[in-house]
Amino acid sequence: MIPASMQLTLENLREITSDIINKSFPLLRDKKIFVFTGPLRFYAFSVWIPPFFRIIVISVKTREFDRKVLTGLIVHELCHQERYIEMGTVNYLVFAVNFLILKRIRSAEEKATDRLTIEKGYGRELYELSSITHKDSKHKKINDLYLSLEEIRAYSESLGKWN
Repeated sequence: MIPASMQLTLENLREITSDIINKSFPLLRDKKIFVFTGPLRFYAFSVWIPPFFRIIVISVKTREFDRKVLTGLIVHELCHQERYIEMGTVNYLVFAVNFLILKRIRSAEEKATDRLTIEKGYGRELYELSSITHKDSKHKKINDLYLSLEEIRAYSESLGKWN
């Protein structure tokens, strides 16, 4: 657990990711996922370079996020990785090209990933994360790709996962 006064390190981030995988992602337990930090305009991204490289990069601007918000971000990115596995290699490669060029594909992927995050029981964490991202002026252009705060809460409640 990260003490409130301690700044997040890459080691902490990797430990949190490992804990979440062990708790909520049985499909990812035997996969090597490389976690890095870097200066990004957005908060994180997740990519699979078949057949072996699964990568999550978390923005350095998340250093001050509390554990609940970080958990929401990491779970969302891990949900992408789980979805990639379920696609299979060929479908993933087609998806990746379409993701880069078609906004409707990006939107469908991000919203499906948000829904999977909620289905795994992390609706409140996603809500806390989205409360930050939806207020970020640098994130405004892409906020419509994700579920809104109201949609996150409504879907969580409909599943009985908004305790």
